[in-house]
Amino acid sequence: GCEDCAMSWRRFVTNVIAALYFGALIGLTFVPTTEVARSAWVVPFVAFVPVGVLLVLLMGARRWWAAVGFGILGSAWIEAAQSIWMPAGYAQVGDLVFGSLGAVVGVAATVLVTLPARNSMRAHESPSVVAQASGREVP
Repeated sequence: GCEDCAMSWRRFVTNVIAALYFGALIGLTFVPTTEVARSAWVVPFVAFVPVGVLLVLLMGARRWWAAVGFGILGSAWIEAAQSIWMPAGYAQVGDLVFGSLGAVVGVAATVLVTLPARNSMRAHESPSVVAQASGREVP
């Protein structure tokens, strides 16, 4: 019904936002910056918080561990790509660490924010969901 349309629309919008954000992040990876900008730990941290958020929204809170893993892999990929295609010294281990921490913070925040909503859905046990599942509880 209409609930399925809303869910599909939300998933579509989330996918589009994720594709645009990930594409912009990858594109910005290869934009030369000043030494001061490259030494700022806050840039990779802040850039990867939305990565963690989007990965949880795409994969679901139950797969938070996969979102953490992909966030760390994404940060490592960016640093590896910079070490190959950018001038020497451009890739930094600190960027990998702070990008990974940003992704973890994004994942944790999203899981914590969505936790009450998931628990409240269980507590109310929608009769229509139980009826559609032939009396079985739907996880």
